[in-house]
Amino acid sequence: MKKSKKLILAGLVLSALLAGLSGCKGKEPQKEEGETKEFVYVPEYVDIDIECDYIYAMAAVGDELYMNAVAWDDEEDERHEFLYKYNMLESKGEQLPIALEGDYNVAGMAMGSDGNLLMAVSRYEYDTDENGEITDSRSTLELITVSPSDGSVKNTMDLTEVMGGGENAYIQQFTVDGQGNIYLSDGNSGIHVLDKDLKKICDITTDNWINSMLASNEGDVYISSYGETGMELKMVDLAGKKLGEAVQGVGGGFGNREFFPSVSQSFLVRNSEQISYYDLEAQATQDLYKWLDVDINSENVNYMGELSDGRIWAVTRDYEASASTSGGPEYELVLLSRKDAAEVAEKQEILYGTMWLDSNVKRNIINFNKSNSQYRITVKEYVTEDFQSGITQFNADLTTGDCPDIIELSSLDFSQYASKGILEDLYPYMEKSGINKDDYLENILKAYEWDGKLCGLIPRFYISTSMAKVSQVGDVTGWTLEEMLDFAETKEPEQLFQGSTRDGIFYYCIYNNIDEFINWETGECMFTGEGFIRTLEFAAKFPEEYNYNEEEEREGIASQIRNDKILLMQNSISSVQEYQMMNGMFGEKIAFLGYPNSERKGNLIQPTGGCMGLSSKSDKKDGAWEFMKTMISKEYQDSFSDERGGGWGFPVRKDALEKQFEKDMAPEYYEDENGEKVEQPKTTWGWDDFEMEIMAATQEEVDGVKALIVSAEKLPGNSNDEQLTNIITEESAPFFKGQKTAKDTAAVIQNRIQIYVNENR
Repeated sequence: MKKSKKLILAGLVLSALLAGLSGCKGKEPQKEEGETKEFVYVPEYVDIDIECDYIYAMAAVGDELYMNAVAWDDEEDERHEFLYKYNMLESKGEQLPIALEGDYNVAGMAMGSDGNLLMAVSRYEYDTDENGEITDSRSTLELITVSPSDGSVKNTMDLTEVMGGGENAYIQQFTVDGQGNIYLSDGNSGIHVLDKDLKKICDITTDNWINSMLASNEGDVYISSYGETGMELKMVDLAGKKLGEAVQGVGGGFGNREFFPSVSQSFLVRNSEQISYYDLEAQATQDLYKWLDVDINSENVNYMGELSDGRIWAVTRDYEASASTSGGPEYELVLLSRKDAAEVAEKQEILYGTMWLDSNVKRNIINFNKSNSQYRITVKEYVTEDFQSGITQFNADLTTGDCPDIIELSSLDFSQYASKGILEDLYPYMEKSGINKDDYLENILKAYEWDGKLCGLIPRFYISTSMAKVSQVGDVTGWTLEEMLDFAETKEPEQLFQGSTRDGIFYYCIYNNIDEFINWETGECMFTGEGFIRTLEFAAKFPEEYNYNEEEEREGIASQIRNDKILLMQNSISSVQEYQMMNGMFGEKIAFLGYPNSERKGNLIQPTGGCMGLSSKSDKKDGAWEFMKTMISKEYQDSFSDERGGGWGFPVRKDALEKQFEKDMAPEYYEDENGEKVEQPKTTWGWDDFEMEIMAATQEEVDGVKALIVSAEKLPGNSNDEQLTNIITEESAPFFKGQKTAKDTAAVIQNRIQIYVNENR
C-alpha cells in the first residue's frame, strides 16, 4: 500500500517572487499595447505541514480552512481520517482526530448556525462470504455534527430518507444559508432543505442537473446549472419553495464556470481563463486576474475563497504529479495579494501563439514563469468560436508586428509555414546551448527540417497508423494509394474500416497525406491525377453518414477483426503497452501500414505536449529559446518515464526513450501465501469486447515498437484546414449525386485549391 506522505503545500516566500512576477490590471487583465498597469496580483505560497495521502473535502469559515484528509497506515494496513484546521491569517494549523468508524466518504462540509461543523457523509457497509469476498453492499447517508475545537462527534442524523431513500441515494451538493438552514442535493432529483434544528422544511424540484450550490455573501443559496443559453445561476427561493429567475451578468455560453464564497462581493466566479467578482445587486462581474498571470493552472484549482484582509486564496492539486509512479498528490495553498504595479518589476514578455493551449505546455509555461527572473511567457489563443476564424487571424498576425515569438505548430501545416521563411532555424540555438542533436531521434528532427533547417521542436510524439493482419496484406510496412485501392476494391466497403463514411475515406486517403497533392514550396497542386480520381470513385461506395448497426456494435471491433469482418483499423501507438494491447486484439502478426503515400512511408509522427517553432520576426529570440529548450531538456524528457504506463507518447531524447523501454520491460511482483515472488500484471488494457492484462514487455515487443518509431518519417497533412476540406466536400457533392464525372470533379477541385494555395503561399 501507499505510504503516508508529508505534503508540503508549496514552499516559496513572497519576497522572492516580488522581484519578477507580473499580474493583471483590474477589469482589464490583458495588458493592451502601451497600457500602464495600475496593480497586479502576486502569489505567495504558504507552508502547511499535513500528514495525509488525500484531501476529500474542504470548507472555509471566515479565515479558517477545514480539510477532511485521509492517511494510510502501512503497519496497521488501514486508513485514518482526520480534520485539519488551518488559520490562513495566522499561518497556524492543527490536526483534529475524528471518531468516525467504518468505510465512509465525506461529500461536503459547512459551518452550522451553532458554530459546529456539519459533514454530509456516505457510509458503506458490506457483507462478505467465508473467503472474504463481498457478496452485498449498502450505503446510508448521514449528517454528522462535529466540534471544530476537538473533532468530537456531537450528533448524527440519518439522511437516507431525506435524500429519497433507496440503495442509489447519494449526496452531490451540500451548503448552509445565512439563517442556518441546510440544503442538500444529489444533483438530479431536486433540493432538500432542513432547518437549523434538522427538521425538514421542503423539497424543491429542479429541471436540470445541478453543477454547484453555495451560499452568497448575502446569505442566500444559489445553484448553477445549464439552461438553453448556457450556464445559469438561480437563487433558491425558500419562501416560495421554488427556484428564482436566472440572474444576469455571470457570463454566457457552455464553458465550465464555478462559484466560490467571497467576503467583499456576492461570489467569486472562476472559469478556465480567469477569476472575477460577482455583485448580485449590480448583476455584473469584475475581472480580477487571469490564472496564467499569477502562475496557477486553473485545471488544478480544488477550492478557493477570500480572506477578511482582501487576499484571494486557492488550494490547488497538481494532477500531473499525482499521476506519477510516486502516487502522492501535490497540494498547494496560494495566497494572492493585490500590489501596486510599481512595486513589482516587469519581465520581458514572450508571446506564445497557439490555436488552443495544450495542458502540458500550460504546465511548463507556469513552471518557467515561476522560476525565470528575466522572461515571462504570455499566451494568445487564436481559436475562440471556430478553428477557421482562428487560423485566419493567425495568418494575418504572421505578416504584422503582432506575430507571436513562439508559434505552436501542432494544429498547423508545418510545411506551409516553413516554406515562407517564417520559422527560425533551431539548430544554431541548440549548438549554442550545448545541446547535441545526436542525443535525439534523428527521424523526428528530420521530420521538422525544411531545407536542412530545424523549424519545429516537439517534446514527445506518438505514431498514427493503420493496421491489418499480415495474413491479409502481407508482411509490409506501407503501401501506395494505388496499392491500397487495389486491395480495397476487391473487398466489400463495410469490411474495410469500422463505421466508414465518405469523409473518413478522404481523411485516410487524402487529408493525412495532403502533401502528396500540394507542394507548398512550389505551389503545385496535383488533384487531377489517377489516384485522386480513383479515391473519389472509391469514396462513392460509402455512406455520407455512418449507419449504426446495433448487432455489429454489440460484437465489438476486436471480435470483428479476428473474424475478418473488419480488415483495417486506424489508431495510434503511444506506448509499449498500447502496442502489446493491439497485438493481443489482432491475435496474430500485425502489418503497420499507416496511410497510403508514394514512398510507402505512411506511419505518421504526431506531436503531443506541444510543437513549437520560433518566429523569424521575433525580437526576443533568445528569451523564446530559453523556454523552448526546457521542452527537450534531459530533466523534462526523463520525467516522462515516471508517469504511469509511460504516459502519452514517446520522448524524443534517445536515453529518455531507452529509460522508458527499461521500465516497460521491468517485471512487477507480489508475494504469494508461500512467500514466493509471483509476477503480476502492470495494468489492464481493453477495447470494446477485448481486455488483456499487460505484463512486462518482452525484448521482441520493445524491438517492434522501435521499428515502428524508426519507420515514421513524415508528419500528417493539414487535416484541420477547413478551407481545403470544405472545397473537396463541396465540389465532390455533385459527383456523389451522379451529376458530374469523377474526372470533371477533380478538375474543379484542382482549380479551386490552386487558387487557395496561391493566395496563402
